[in-house]
Amino acid sequence: MSIDNGLYNVTQAYNLGHLKIANHGFIANSRTAGLIGIDGTIDWACLPDFNSNPVFDAILDSQNGGYFKIKPIMECYVKQFYEEYTNVLITEFIKDDQVILRLTDFFPISESGTINFPEIHRFIEAPSSDVEVSIDLKPNFNFGAGQKKITGNSYGYLFSSEDQTLGISTNIKLIKGRGNVYNNIILKKDTSEWIVIQSGVRQIGNVKQYRSDYRLEETRRYWKSWAVKINYNGLYRDYVIRSAVTLKGLFHGPTGMMVAAPTTSLPEVIGGERNWDYRHTWIRDTAYVIEAFSFIGLTEEPAKFLYNIMAIIQRDKKLKTMYTINGDDNLNEEIVNLSGHMASLPVRSGNKASDQLQIDQYGSLVSAIFRFQEAGGLVTTQLWDFVIQLLDTLKDLWKLPDSSIWEIRSEPKHYLYSKLISWAAFDRAIKMGKALDYHAPYSKWRSIENEIKKDILEKGYNSTIGAFTQYYGSDEVDASVLRMPLTGFIKATDPRFTSTIAKVEKDLKNPCGLFRRYIIDDYLQGKDNAFLLMSFWYVEDLILLGRIKEAKETFENMLKHSNHLMLFSEEIDFNDCNELLGNFPQAITHLGVIRAAIKLNRVLGKSSE
Repeated sequence: MSIDNGLYNVTQAYNLGHLKIANHGFIANSRTAGLIGIDGTIDWACLPDFNSNPVFDAILDSQNGGYFKIKPIMECYVKQFYEEYTNVLITEFIKDDQVILRLTDFFPISESGTINFPEIHRFIEAPSSDVEVSIDLKPNFNFGAGQKKITGNSYGYLFSSEDQTLGISTNIKLIKGRGNVYNNIILKKDTSEWIVIQSGVRQIGNVKQYRSDYRLEETRRYWKSWAVKINYNGLYRDYVIRSAVTLKGLFHGPTGMMVAAPTTSLPEVIGGERNWDYRHTWIRDTAYVIEAFSFIGLTEEPAKFLYNIMAIIQRDKKLKTMYTINGDDNLNEEIVNLSGHMASLPVRSGNKASDQLQIDQYGSLVSAIFRFQEAGGLVTTQLWDFVIQLLDTLKDLWKLPDSSIWEIRSEPKHYLYSKLISWAAFDRAIKMGKALDYHAPYSKWRSIENEIKKDILEKGYNSTIGAFTQYYGSDEVDASVLRMPLTGFIKATDPRFTSTIAKVEKDLKNPCGLFRRYIIDDYLQGKDNAFLLMSFWYVEDLILLGRIKEAKETFENMLKHSNHLMLFSEEIDFNDCNELLGNFPQAITHLGVIRAAIKLNRVLGKSSE
């Protein structure tokens, strides 16, 4: 589909009627996000918040889903890129080496981050010649279950259902259709128009009233002033900056919570059932992001999340696996009536993994606080008391079986990774507390830390296969063991780990440097594909092993698996090493980019300021 000069042929960008996951850009404003295809179609957006029902969901149902299409009538090539250091997305349609139509798309955002602007602003312009443009807007309410009516005035149209509205304001004349508004217009050379989409409104105003020019400048200023805070000037800086800006866009500004990804049910296996709703906050994923942010000097988002989640956990008197971004506590998993991306069913809203026990969440949170403190973040006596409370629960909890980092929907087991991160919790807490000169039962913690380590070494290592295994008593490896030396639990050069990584390479790695997470039967249809974070952990391991050249080659190969905007999904097809799969863009992959880039930069002798 891609050609040598970086342009895309839109007619080759589809598969089974869907624009491929990789062929999308991402816009966000720390309240919600949307995906915009290289064909100029918004085919995913939830308004007003990340976890609201989508108004555009054609990425999950090309026939019945909602969309907002803007494109030239004629066949042409496309170039899509971001304005530097922002989430302002540009899509250019090119014919005979001339840009005939340019789209600028953004969600408004300002320093007043708690103000909700549930709007999408689209600027269309014809830089080089007159161009015929097709415009077609069809929102979808309640995953297609909501009936809608359309009313109009001289400024645009209002779509409304019993509990949701969506308006379009523009000077462009549109025609009311059956569930949509549309028109083909001639946009004259050197002319332009604004189109504004608004959620939750009861009337449509003149498009000038939305002050789109000002809001665009305000949005540019916001993103650029935020990106300046990133303390990194080393190798692969463009990828680090893009990953950081993307991660920032996934935080919910008012609450400090973060979605694992802005989408639901983008398939990990085409045609399979591995389709999950990631529009929620996982303690683990956000904790990993906090660690990555701490490495590049960002403490504002970590502080807001940590102090907020502390208050929530203390209020509820327990730590849950995941939370909604806005505290409504509705995580019930339901099947919705959409046909699925490339016929991958079911499409889910909500996530019943929220009911699971995943013990590594405790250690992940403590480790995040530790890294936050190392980066200069303020760990108050209140936050330190919270750490003590977490460990007081974990001192017995670590001994239980659970559902693992991978949320396996079978009977709980004694997963090694859960024990490993429990060990890390006590290790980090001791180091942090002593550095801060805080009081704590350090001798007791050290005893528990040693007990966990002994337990892992005795029960987690299988001498027959020469490897640390997925769970106690197993004879299979899990790629999560790649993190063992990264926590400091074991030296990378320890013979038990070198034989483990050799087993992981043999059983789980393909020639492209991609890793499956595991090969056991997890009772789900379709075989698991390559999980991208594992490759970035592998890069860090190679560095510790002194295999620097191989680490560099592996990392740079992984960067080639991003899309045209340096964005990553959760997974890639294990066999063809090409198709981006899973929810997109995926936070846990982008934090892997940041970590591995920083580690490589250090060993390759470049400065990181």
